Amino acid sequence: MTTDRNAFQFPTLLCCLAGMMLNGCVGPLPSDRLAREVTLPKPRKSETLPAAERLTDENHGDTYELSPLSVISLAFDLQPDIKSSYERFKSEEARYDFFYVSRDSFTPRITVANSFAEDRANESVTRDRDHTVFLSAEKDFFDTTEMEVGLGFRSEATDQAIGDQPYVAAKLRYPLWGSREKLERTSEDIFRQNELNDAQLAYIQQARSRLERALFKYHEVVFLRRQLANLERWQSDLDKLAGRIQTVDARDMTSDEERVAAELIRVSASVRNQTGWHKIQLARLRAVCGIPFNSSVEILVEPFNPFEGATHQELLQASLATDPEIATLKNAMRNAEVQLDLARRGKWDVALFVAGESDLEGRGESEGVSDWSISAGFDVSAVDQRVTESLTRQARANIARFNQAIVAREDRIFTETLEPIVRIETLGMSRDELTDNLSRYEEDYASGLEDYLATELNIDDLLTRREDLYEQQNEIARLSQLVGFNIAELCSATGKFFELLKQD
Repeated sequence: MTTDRNAFQFPTLLCCLAGMMLNGCVGPLPSDRLAREVTLPKPRKSETLPAAERLTDENHGDTYELSPLSVISLAFDLQPDIKSSYERFKSEEARYDFFYVSRDSFTPRITVANSFAEDRANESVTRDRDHTVFLSAEKDFFDTTEMEVGLGFRSEATDQAIGDQPYVAAKLRYPLWGSREKLERTSEDIFRQNELNDAQLAYIQQARSRLERALFKYHEVVFLRRQLANLERWQSDLDKLAGRIQTVDARDMTSDEERVAAELIRVSASVRNQTGWHKIQLARLRAVCGIPFNSSVEILVEPFNPFEGATHQELLQASLATDPEIATLKNAMRNAEVQLDLARRGKWDVALFVAGESDLEGRGESEGVSDWSISAGFDVSAVDQRVTESLTRQARANIARFNQAIVAREDRIFTETLEPIVRIETLGMSRDELTDNLSRYEEDYASGLEDYLATELNIDDLLTRREDLYEQQNEIARLSQLVGFNIAELCSATGKFFELLKQD
């Protein structure tokens, strides 16, 4: 067929196919799509000091002010376990992207071919030479569609004539409904997504666990500081009492002096022990926050309760709606539902194929010649029922597994939010009542001191009153610590950590 009008119809089709190919190369990567579905904060990049500089208790580094909010932020950005889990998640994300793009690839190609032929008949010899250069681009789509377009140049020479002919060519293979290739590709895609989801869940759980631990350690250090301050005040009061006893001349105070000295030794030993333990716990706080051991730390005791005034039901509903673990599991379940739908429809493997080629205006013997050809057809085959059944079973099992994991997480959120919110309320009320009542113990010891000096109270009763004052101070500090612990548990149970980090 040699018509100039038709010679340009196929190049037009070729341009359309090329546009489709290029358009298929600019879509978002799977990791971009998943990031929109489950948004998570990521640790900031920070420099890690060498061990020789970092692992020392000589304070010559930066100074960190530690409050509940800053502890959460610092631990998230600097804690090596969180950063390691995040990098593992990003590695799985990159591997999933590679799996996708390697099956959705765009491949430019150039092919150079030369052929020589000789035909002998009696004494006549005919020689043919054929030189071809073909520049093409192949595009594979993730749904197993295959497309190739190209531009070539062919030079044909015989003993009698030479003809140069440029040409264009294209071919397309498109799988239709229920394609077995689509089923297999979708099944592999879901498997890869499950691996990525597992890495994302591990990152979420690691961050949640480490942030909770950091907040726990902060409240433990605050408690130790309060306890140490209470002990030092007790020690100071005993020193003052020993001085007051020495001023008494009216009676023999030797026994009382020995009793106070023994008590002072006991309290001083507690101060010394608590000072050492505080130093250890402060180092552990640095470790769980990821800050260098050579840094100076300033503990800021600030009120922190992001759940103030919220009911259990309100916290429960907010947690179920925003929990990143539930969001990840729901994505995985939707993928499994897509697999199940494809598996149910996958009884026939049907593919459409189209191919064509068109010569352009040539030179020499090909001048004025413009041939073109096009072919199309279907490839139909039955899919082995065992393939669809196995994929169906796999999809159903995955749907059930993810559904039960969501139920388990919802149940954990219910129980893990109920206990802390009740304990925060009850422990907080007890702490406030003891704080309001503390002045009575202070007055009781002050009046007891005057009664003792007036010989109306013995030394043991006076020392008991001072110890009772310390026990009340220590109990208030302990209840404050327990309230902090339960707020940390509630932050972990509700996913509040991630909400606070997004606001940071």
